[in-house]
Amino acid sequence: MQNTHDSILDIAIRAALEAAKAIMQVYNGHFNTETKADGSPITLADKRANDIICRHLSGSPWPIISEENKLADYAERKNWEHFWLVDPLDGTKEFIGRNGEFTVNIALIREGEPVLGVIVAPALNTAWFGSTDIPLQVIHNTNALPNTSDDDFPAILSKNAVQIQVPETRINNRVAVSRSHLDDETKALVTKMSEHYQSIEMHPKGSSLKLCDLAAGESAFYPRFTPCYEWDTAAGHAILRAAGGEIFSLETQKPLRYNKRDLHNPSFIAFARKQDASHFFSQFSF
Repeated sequence: MQNTHDSILDIAIRAALEAAKAIMQVYNGHFNTETKADGSPITLADKRANDIICRHLSGSPWPIISEENKLADYAERKNWEHFWLVDPLDGTKEFIGRNGEFTVNIALIREGEPVLGVIVAPALNTAWFGSTDIPLQVIHNTNALPNTSDDDFPAILSKNAVQIQVPETRINNRVAVSRSHLDDETKALVTKMSEHYQSIEMHPKGSSLKLCDLAAGESAFYPRFTPCYEWDTAAGHAILRAAGGEIFSLETQKPLRYNKRDLHNPSFIAFARKQDASHFFSQFSF
């Protein structure tokens, strides 16, 4: 299984890095914004990144669910044991606002659980990856990597990747919150949390970078009440799990599942350390 994950991870990383380069080419120039049927924005960067990622992942044996692809009928996809779950440009609003807080998200799902995740932040030149077999690793300067098509790419990737040592105890009680979707329910929960945890502070950030912060131990919690989709969280969920964290549904108090009939996520809270969940749910009811 280790070798299988290594080769599949290589495909996902190459796809994400090449997509990141295409995104930055658009980001550094002039681009137009369109509006999709659901009211969300889309740019040429979303489309180009999606084409690149799907081309790479088509070399694997598994189907793809992407935000920018037509969704297969549930009658078909409910039987998928493995599949890719992709957001080619997470944080399009941040991309349009040019604040750098957008990512490429690629996850592998097995029987409803995220088992491998790759996230690249193109404007930050940073990548995170991890799986059930591979501890969380980060690359702090993706610009230093060679062309993804080079034969020696895996070896150079390995030399540039640093394993993140997640602290056993929380350094702070920072709460990660959405920069573009901060709502009253989240604010109310943070106020309640301040009665049980010392030095609570909100840390706004865009896209899946919030989950990367949790995985690196830079934030402790990430509550989410506003709607988002499975492709928004899957890669970050896998990376968070590789670091010992977890995302729980607020309704069921069980980990998020993927490939539901409705791909919207329920309201959830993510923990930097999975073991903190039981204490949290004993203090708060939803």
